[in-house]
Amino acid sequence: MKNIEILALIIYLVLFTMSFSCNGRHADSPSEKKSTNDTVVQVNVRKDSLQETNLINIIDTFDTGEPMKIHYFNSMNPDSVYEKQYYRSGNLFIEGALLNYTREGKWVAYYESGKIWSVGFFKNDLKHGSSNVYYENGQIRYTKNYQNDIAEGQWSFYDDKGNLLGEVMYENGKILWQKGSTDE
Repeated sequence: MKNIEILALIIYLVLFTMSFSCNGRHADSPSEKKSTNDTVVQVNVRKDSLQETNLINIIDTFDTGEPMKIHYFNSMNPDSVYEKQYYRSGNLFIEGALLNYTREGKWVAYYESGKIWSVGFFKNDLKHGSSNVYYENGQIRYTKNYQNDIAEGQWSFYDDKGNLLGEVMYENGKILWQKGSTDE
C-alpha cells in the first residue's frame, strides 16, 4: 500500500511540475509569450525554425496586433539578428540576416502565396553579389549582379515561360553592351 501512495505522490509531483514549466501550453504550441521593450506580449508564431532562439523582439505590428516585423536574437552573437517580415495574412514576406542592424548575407522575399519572389545578397546593407527575381509561376524573371550596390557583370531578362528576352553587360555601373529587350 505504501508503494502505491509513493507512486501516486511522484506522479502528482511530475504532473504538477509539468503544468508550471509549460505554462499550460504544449511544447509545439504556435502561441508564445515574447518580450518587447520589457513588455510581455502574446504573439502567434507559426512553426518556425528560429523559435529555439533565446529572444524574439517584435519590432512592428499590424493594427490587429499580429506581428509585421520580428527580430530573432542569437545569444551567442548579440550583434547578429535574423529579421522576418510578414504580410497582413500572416504569411512570410521577407527574411534575412542583419549585422549591426544592416542587411548582411542572403535575403529572400516571398509572394503572398509562399512562392519565392526574389533572392539577393547584401554586404554592409548594399546589394553585393547575385540577385534573382522570379515570376510567381517559379520561372526566373531576371538575374542581376552587384558589387557594393553598383551594377556589375551580366544581367539577363526572361519571359514567364523561361525564354531569354535580353541581356546587358555592366562594368562598374556602366553599360558595356546590350542585346534584346530588358523590359521587366
